[in-house]
Amino acid sequence: MSQRELRVRAAPSPTGKIHTGNLRTFLNNFLFAKSTNGKYILRIEDTDQKRKIDEGVEAIVETLSLYGIEFDEDPIKGGDYGPYIQSERLDLYKKYAHQLVEDGYAYYCFCTSERLKKIKGEGEQTSYDRVCRELDNDEVERLLNQEYPYVIRMKFPIDGITEFKDEIYGKVKVKNSEIDDQVLLKSDGYPTYHFAVVVDDYLMEISHVFRGREYLSQTPKNIFLYDAFGWEKPKWVHLPHLLNPDGDGKLSKSKGAMSALSYLRKGYLTDAIINYLALCGWAPSAEFAKQDEIYTFEELCDLFSIDRMKKSNARYDETKLNHINGRHIRGMDLDALVEYVLYWAKDLVLKDFKGDKFDGLEDWEIDLRKQVENYLPLWEGDLEYFKQALSMEFERLTYFSELPDTLDFFYDEELSWTEEDWNTKNHSKFELADALEAMIPKLEEAFENGKSFNHEKWENTVRGYADDLGWKHGDLFMAIRSATTGRLKSPPLLDCFKIMGWDRVKRFMLQSVVWLRNN
Repeated sequence: MSQRELRVRAAPSPTGKIHTGNLRTFLNNFLFAKSTNGKYILRIEDTDQKRKIDEGVEAIVETLSLYGIEFDEDPIKGGDYGPYIQSERLDLYKKYAHQLVEDGYAYYCFCTSERLKKIKGEGEQTSYDRVCRELDNDEVERLLNQEYPYVIRMKFPIDGITEFKDEIYGKVKVKNSEIDDQVLLKSDGYPTYHFAVVVDDYLMEISHVFRGREYLSQTPKNIFLYDAFGWEKPKWVHLPHLLNPDGDGKLSKSKGAMSALSYLRKGYLTDAIINYLALCGWAPSAEFAKQDEIYTFEELCDLFSIDRMKKSNARYDETKLNHINGRHIRGMDLDALVEYVLYWAKDLVLKDFKGDKFDGLEDWEIDLRKQVENYLPLWEGDLEYFKQALSMEFERLTYFSELPDTLDFFYDEELSWTEEDWNTKNHSKFELADALEAMIPKLEEAFENGKSFNHEKWENTVRGYADDLGWKHGDLFMAIRSATTGRLKSPPLLDCFKIMGWDRVKRFMLQSVVWLRNN
């Protein structure tokens, strides 16, 4: 094994969007290939023809390329071990399935689907009862000559134990009595997963098989086939699960998971998502670990190793993902951030991807598109103004889909308010309206040439008028914030005013007075 080229593969089915758990498996394969100077192969498992989606292969490649995950060999670019789509390899499966029958490791099964349903519905029988395993050669020949439909099943040992080593879980033992006689080749000529994966992994010279731990107890089926053919086995790497935030089951859409495309549309950086997912079940050695857990893609490729992977399942933690994304955003300089936000808007939010055809867009994605379509021309219309506005949110930004809302007061001609946008704990809306109306001429004096504020005048003006009213200073400052930004929290107000200019500030204050008195 030490002399073999290190080759790993992703083997998805083209049946829908790539989701968080899939992406994590793809990533672990990719990081291993990069850290070992190995090869990464994409093989498409499309034997479930009923669920296969048109352009599913292209959609997978397109989505992963957005994350920087590229393949050395795949169905599109080809390679020396193709075809890379299982439905184009049916003759190979047929050949090897019949070879197993001839060598005594498999047998023809003529049971109808009705019979199989019946035996599984009777008593405690949960697996095939192996009745066709005992057919003599003459009976098999007779049924074949009469063209009875059949499948080919493996003749798995009934007694004993299968023992193997997993690179994460160590020594694993499974009782052979717990394994049924798996169907290898279906009546339509298509292989089942456990058969095709062995044939393909061997012929494509896969050295390490990364997959979910749910396959751990089924690995003896694969080992049986490798031994039956006399083939060298790969190393097994069964990944612990990524669980829902509450720890109840594998991560699901209903508990916060999104598709790989949706994460990008929401405004997560690829480096941040990869950073987070890499830490779900893996950690670098203490020598190279960072206290803040922020790693670049290149660092992860250098540091990744199987022996640092954990056995325990990881829980999806959106708060940690958001923190990591925010840290990656603040690792960019402002010019790069402007460039990326415009890329995000045009090439991620507004672009139609092949994967979008599968399930369509989420409601929030549709709403986000409308917002971006509205603001993008304004952002691009004055890049220097956009850069200044973006600088105000730089330290607060979690993901980019927040920007249409958080930057709206820099661009909208009118603001809209709700009751929650005002602090009315100490003063009524009418009192706030009167105070704001009186503040307008006072604040205008604090502006110089209508473009920039004099900080000292601003402070003295607001605090002085609050004293005249008998108000807490903070109550008046907060009222001005709500009036000019449409919210109770915002970036530093004077810095925002410098960008907005007095005309915009004054217009919003007048609008707020009307709103407060009418609502």
